[in-house]
Amino acid sequence: MLFAPLFALALAAQAPTAAADTPASQPAMAPASLPMAQQFDLASKITGRTYRIYISRPTGPPPKGGYPVIYVLDGDMAFPTAAAQVLLGAIGGRPQAIVVGIAYPNVMATMTLRNRDLTPWPPDAAMLQPGEKADDYGGADAFHRAMMEELRPIVARTYPVDPANQTLMGYSYGGLFTLHVLFHHPEAYRTYVAGSPSIWFNGRELLKSEAAFTGAVRAGKVAPRVLITSDSWEQAAESPDVPASGKARADVLKMMNDDRMVDLATRLQALKGPPGYRVQYALFPRETHNSGIPASTSRGVAFSVLP
Repeated sequence: MLFAPLFALALAAQAPTAAADTPASQPAMAPASLPMAQQFDLASKITGRTYRIYISRPTGPPPKGGYPVIYVLDGDMAFPTAAAQVLLGAIGGRPQAIVVGIAYPNVMATMTLRNRDLTPWPPDAAMLQPGEKADDYGGADAFHRAMMEELRPIVARTYPVDPANQTLMGYSYGGLFTLHVLFHHPEAYRTYVAGSPSIWFNGRELLKSEAAFTGAVRAGKVAPRVLITSDSWEQAAESPDVPASGKARADVLKMMNDDRMVDLATRLQALKGPPGYRVQYALFPRETHNSGIPASTSRGVAFSVLP
C-alpha cells in the first residue's frame, strides 16, 4: 500500500551529491548501464508526454515467428529485474524475449505522471491528496493507445518480433492498468501479468468491466493468458505496513479488504474458456506491497516466456 511514498524516496536517493562531497581519491563515476540494454525517448502525440523507453535485446537469433516481447510498466523499478531474468533464463535454455520498459525522463516526476497514465478514471474527490486534482488521473485509455499506436510499431520496425506473442506487465497502479486493458482490449496482448493490482481504486470501479470480459471468454472470442500476483503482508493486519492504531490503521485495513486480488483470480480461473485461455495466481509469503515487486516481475517473466 506504500508503493508511492517509498518509490519517491528511492528516486530522491538517486539525486546527485554535490561535487564538494566527493573525496579526491574517489574514482571517476559514469552513468550505469545494463548488459544488452538500450534506451530512447518517445514523444507521444496521443498523450502529449515524453517517455523514456528501455529495451533489452536477446543475445541469440530470433525464433521462426520472431521474438516475444514483454512490455514492462514502471520501467525504472521493474525493467532491470525483468531484463536480467530473461537474460538468465536464456542462459538456462528458456525462450528468449525482448523486454521493453516504459518510464519517464524526469524520474522525480514519475509518481505524478504514472498516476495519470495508469489509472482509467479520475478518483472521487475524497481520494485526492492535498495539492492533487482530478485531472492528475484518468489517462489510461490514451496511454494504451500510445503504446499500441506509437511504441509497438517502433519496436516492430526495429526488431523481428512475434505480433501474436506480446505481454503487458504492471504492478500496483500498473497492475490496475493491465487488468483494465485485459477487460477492455483482451486481444491486444497474448499474456497479462497484473502484480498486486490496485483493484480498490475508485471504489473497485474496475470490476464493473469484468462481466463483459468473462462473457467474451465463455463465448470463445478471446483466450488470453493471465497471471495475478499478490503479497501476503499486503493483505494481512499484522503487516509491517499497517499502522498500529487510529484512523490510518482503519483506512489501510479497509483498502486491504477492497483489494482482495485472490477473489478476482479465483473467478477468472473458474471460467471455461477456449483453448489457450489460462489464469494463474501467485501469493508471495512475507512480502509487502513494495518488496513484492521483484518477485512479481520474476514470476511474470517466467509465465510470459514458458508455454
